[in-house]
Amino acid sequence: MRHQKKTFFLLLGVTFLPLVSWSQQQPLTPIRTLEEALKLAQEKSPSLRQSKERALKTQQTINQILAGRKPQASVRASYTRLLNGGSGFGGGGVAGGGAVQNPFPVLLQNAPPGAQPVQLPAASRAEATPTPTPPASSGGFGSGIDLNQQSVSLSISQNLDLAGVIKLANQLGDLELEVQVLDYQRLLMDTKYTVRSGYYGLLRTESLLKVSAAAVAQSEEALKVARSQFNAGTVAQFDVLRAQTQLANNQQSLISARNQVQLSKNAFANSLGVDPGTPVELAAPTQMKEKDPLPTLDEAKLITTALAARPEARQTEISLTKAAKNIQLYGKGLAPSLAAVLSSTYNPNPAFISNSTTGSLSVALTVPLSDGGSSKAQAEAARSDQRAAEIQKEQFQHGIKAEVQQAIIAVKDAHERAQTAWGAVDQAREAYRIAQVRFREGVDTQLSVNDAQTALTQSETNIVNARYDYLTALARLDRALGKE
Repeated sequence: MRHQKKTFFLLLGVTFLPLVSWSQQQPLTPIRTLEEALKLAQEKSPSLRQSKERALKTQQTINQILAGRKPQASVRASYTRLLNGGSGFGGGGVAGGGAVQNPFPVLLQNAPPGAQPVQLPAASRAEATPTPTPPASSGGFGSGIDLNQQSVSLSISQNLDLAGVIKLANQLGDLELEVQVLDYQRLLMDTKYTVRSGYYGLLRTESLLKVSAAAVAQSEEALKVARSQFNAGTVAQFDVLRAQTQLANNQQSLISARNQVQLSKNAFANSLGVDPGTPVELAAPTQMKEKDPLPTLDEAKLITTALAARPEARQTEISLTKAAKNIQLYGKGLAPSLAAVLSSTYNPNPAFISNSTTGSLSVALTVPLSDGGSSKAQAEAARSDQRAAEIQKEQFQHGIKAEVQQAIIAVKDAHERAQTAWGAVDQAREAYRIAQVRFREGVDTQLSVNDAQTALTQSETNIVNARYDYLTALARLDRALGKE
């Protein structure tokens, strides 16, 4: 799995290139082969690009979880302006000094008049003065202290993950990333199948266009013969009118087939995630083979292969593992937590202590006593998710089995129809040839020619449909088996 993740993120780095604006785009390069189409779809498909973004987001979420294991550091700067003695913090006989429980100004306030208070300069000047002065200046809170206090603190904390919550969350993140990688693989398989089926669908419309063009050419020739016969007096006007009607009907089919080719090209380019106006110039369809070999279709082996290879099957297994991890995680809601904090503070002019730098180391153990039942409810919800994941696993297994079985049926059906159509088209060609001869000899009518031509066109249409139904069914079987 680690190799898959590494490969996946290397792919992200290669394919996520800056997109140029519409105005700066180079002339659109025609799409000519299936390989070019598959490469373009892998680079441009919106669903694949969105899947990559979801995987990148999941990786960043895991990084956020892992950040909880690392030390957290912060710096705090503060400025404080201390109030002086005349502002209500003691001294000078001003009321309100008891509002701040600071013993220093109180001790100085209670000193008797004329006493030497802690060798302060103001006391010696008071002895030399015949008139006593109030002790306000000597007993104030700010005497001898820098009233402007600045400090810078550095704090480093470490979550010790005593209960293993971060470890569990990280494991859940890894599982979610694996789900995203598998989802990308699933979308890649879907995209490739969509491209292949669209490619065969476009070739189908081009082949049907050729069938329609051939029918128009045949009708034009038939009308030419009918007019010649009418001018010679060997057929009635009715035969000419029937030939004209047949030609008009075939022309309608040709117009529709031609426009359908343009629509298919537009839809095919759009499915690749490129400009819908990108030219699509596929090589001429390969000559259809009368007898395509039918691959070995051992249903039991194919189902076993699909269950082992399909990303969806692996995703359901991971969902069960995630549900079990969630139960463990929510069961730790009342688990104790342990954290350590190391802090240091620098104050160039401390007010109440002699050291300008102080430090502390603390360890805090937190034991939750109750969360009102929240953790229990979360654990029960996780158990419900686990039961739902088991149901989903069974559902996905049945779905994969059904897709394989249906794909096998589709392959067999298209193969059998193709073999039948080859025999029918040979007969239709011969019938059309005979109808033309009989009409020229005057022993049959234009109606028989029209019927024979319609049957031939239908037979050729059946061959085209069966052929590309068969190729599409093989692509669907590959998708059902989890093949890229």
